Amino acid sequence: MEITLNSLEHFCFCRYQWWLLYSENEWLSNVHTTLGDIVHSRVDIPSFVEKRKNVLVKRSVPIYSNNLNLYGIADLVEYIKQDNKISKINVVEYKKGKPQENGSVQVYDGLQLYAQMCCLREIHKCEVRGFIYYASIKRRVELKDEEFFNDLLTKTLAEMHQYIKNQNIPPKNISKQCKSCSMYEICLPNLEKKNA
Repeated sequence: MEITLNSLEHFCFCRYQWWLLYSENEWLSNVHTTLGDIVHSRVDIPSFVEKRKNVLVKRSVPIYSNNLNLYGIADLVEYIKQDNKISKINVVEYKKGKPQENGSVQVYDGLQLYAQMCCLREIHKCEVRGFIYYASIKRRVELKDEEFFNDLLTKTLAEMHQYIKNQNIPPKNISKQCKSCSMYEICLPNLEKKNA
């Protein structure tokens, strides 16, 4: 079964949120999702193509991996050409948030980005670098620890397929992040705490 690239981030952030979105088709917007939409409005233009010397820039690029059964949209892809052939690719995912305190990408952002890198490597068979553009700091942060994200992607996909196959509902991940989640009113994590 195919899995969407953006669902990886939701699953990593909170498995229960992922289940509400992708199994129950539930969705609510809040200030955080609206700000995310505003950040993405810069790259949600599928017809956008720009040429800068030997670099071709495209936005909202459909990508896939047959090996991983993944598909989705990359926000921005920079194709770097040498001798009229694509020699390198930069893929950039836009996020409203900020990097970790140590300056590296957030884990759930990095998981989605690494999966996009895998898709582009499979399609184009060339070097691919990945970046998260964090709107709060107005700059790109490069994904560095590919070995970590490769292991995480393998484990995450296996776990997602298990939930899908068995139709199990994941447990709620009740944490301080719940208050900022757009699904708070559907999930009602505090009610679960009281019932416990």
